[in-house]
Amino acid sequence: MVRPRLRRPFALAFLLVLVVPAWAQAEEQSSAHIEAIDNVFSPRIVRIPVGGTVEWTNDGRTVHDVVADDGSFSSGDLEPGVSFRLTFPAAGAFAYHCSYHGSPGAGMIGVVLVGGTIPPGSTGGVGPGRETPPATPGPTVRVPQDHPTIQEAVDRAEPGGLVLISPGVYEEAVVVTTPFLTIRGADRNAVILDGGFRLDNGIQVIEADGVAIENMTARHYLLNGFLWSSVYGYRGSYLSAYNDGDYGIFAYDSRYGQLEHSYASGHPDAGFYIGQCDPCHAVITDVLAENNALGFSGTNASGDLAIINSEWRDNMNGILPNTLDTEELPPQHDILIAGNWVHDNGNRDAPAESLQYAAFGTGIAITGGRGNVVTENLVEGHERFGIQVLPMADENLWVTEDNQITDNVVRNSGIGDLALSAPSGGGDCFSGNDFSTSLPPAIEVQFGCGFSPNPLGGGNLGSTLDTLVRFVQGGSGDFPHGDWRTAPEPPPQPRMSRARNAPPDPAVAEIAVPEPLPRIRDARTLVARPSDRIDQEVTVLGFPLATTWWGLLIGLYGYALPLILYSAWVSIALWDLVRQDLLPDRTRVVWMAVVLLIPLLGPIGYYAIGRSPIQRSLRWMLVAGGLGVYVLLAALGFIVGSI
Repeated sequence: MVRPRLRRPFALAFLLVLVVPAWAQAEEQSSAHIEAIDNVFSPRIVRIPVGGTVEWTNDGRTVHDVVADDGSFSSGDLEPGVSFRLTFPAAGAFAYHCSYHGSPGAGMIGVVLVGGTIPPGSTGGVGPGRETPPATPGPTVRVPQDHPTIQEAVDRAEPGGLVLISPGVYEEAVVVTTPFLTIRGADRNAVILDGGFRLDNGIQVIEADGVAIENMTARHYLLNGFLWSSVYGYRGSYLSAYNDGDYGIFAYDSRYGQLEHSYASGHPDAGFYIGQCDPCHAVITDVLAENNALGFSGTNASGDLAIINSEWRDNMNGILPNTLDTEELPPQHDILIAGNWVHDNGNRDAPAESLQYAAFGTGIAITGGRGNVVTENLVEGHERFGIQVLPMADENLWVTEDNQITDNVVRNSGIGDLALSAPSGGGDCFSGNDFSTSLPPAIEVQFGCGFSPNPLGGGNLGSTLDTLVRFVQGGSGDFPHGDWRTAPEPPPQPRMSRARNAPPDPAVAEIAVPEPLPRIRDARTLVARPSDRIDQEVTVLGFPLATTWWGLLIGLYGYALPLILYSAWVSIALWDLVRQDLLPDRTRVVWMAVVLLIPLLGPIGYYAIGRSPIQRSLRWMLVAGGLGVYVLLAALGFIVGSI
């Protein structure tokens, strides 16, 4: 099934579960959800079993409807926010359109595939791993010489064939259902697919194995530039995607793939995305991502995935593998991030939706992942953290485990070069890194690889709450960001050699991923351009001093208040116990231990003793401690508010 458009690529960290409602439950596999966005259905093609249900929701700003091309069903008018559900009891391909913004086969259209139905235009036998690679190359189909549009050429090409596109601007959204095609532009910078801010995806490959897309540009689409969904074998080479409304270059529920020599900028989600695959059997190499909300995002992308030898700069966040319950196959685990130059990712002008702002100002963030290896990267110039390992809260709390952060150069970070955020599940380790600051302090001593004095986990709660501050600020709508429609256009990018003469090169699954991997460069030896100077942010117990009211509230009530209450409780309780002549020495020692080690049980223990002088002392202690805490909070609020 084509992946529904994600609204939550970066949920938050641990304490979010205490302050916001749980997310909605994930869709059942027997159902699909489609968004009506001005003016496309997303996703355009979905597959469900016989008896499955599809729900359409109007997430646009104008009225839409859902009308079957053959007249068999109609939703009536759907105002913004209104949904329409329909169950499909029989197999078939059910085409539909919005009568306000399309007509059968044109404009705002979609298809529901029920059962084993073959997608329109397919040669048959589609589905991950079902297609048999052709024994010989197919013929070449030229655009516009043989067919005036890319879609017509793709529909008429044979498996193993080449669709060769001459320079020009092509205002179309192409759906590919024929396997083992090579779709190639004659000139990367002159073959341009343009969505005109009204079409959904530049080229969308659905359930067609082995399709390679090469040497072209996609821009101004409401959703994605290039998309592969539910395939075995894919490749994107010498592609440029910029100023699209969701992702740039995107592979979902797919295996055996390679994204190489490509560029992505100006996306409010991720420039590059590989997600919901285990094992992925994929590699991203020699790519450049800039001016996106996230350079790379990978939800539940696990196993044999390498992100190597690439540059991630001037995004809000550089690299962000993550775990979410809203996708299948959680948790995310076992990928390699190596040989990358990750720098200056704190771009306030990058386009972003509200939830992506939680990742602002961090180079590499492992969120809820396990067993990942981050090594030999140069990470520099970030306002928050260079490399951060932190939990993820969705429908479940996903703590990190067994991640290895080794042999990186991390410098010039505003809060900490390295950070392990609490809670963690144990086994996360840091060794051999060249860094200056960390949370918690001396991170390679406390959480070293090989031997760690903290095998059961731990970490710093302040860095977790710092992420929560940005999540809440993003949710309020008051956060800095740009608009993907007006983001700057990139300069010309390097072109593929011999594009007009090279034979077809489909992405056959067994050879789509290079073996062995390209040599991983030692990014630590790069001669890096000087980063803008990042001032070291002042922190209190690992939590940055408040620069916004959200930070003040969360810092005080989520972090400072518990510490203050604990300190007040311990101090007053110990003083009160010491002066109690009614208690034997042994009893006082026992309750001192209770106060120190199990502070929340201290009041219970006091009352259990049942001696009225102590009870009176306890009441006095609680009242005095509470008054003192609120006086302190009021003073801090006055001081911070006056700065």
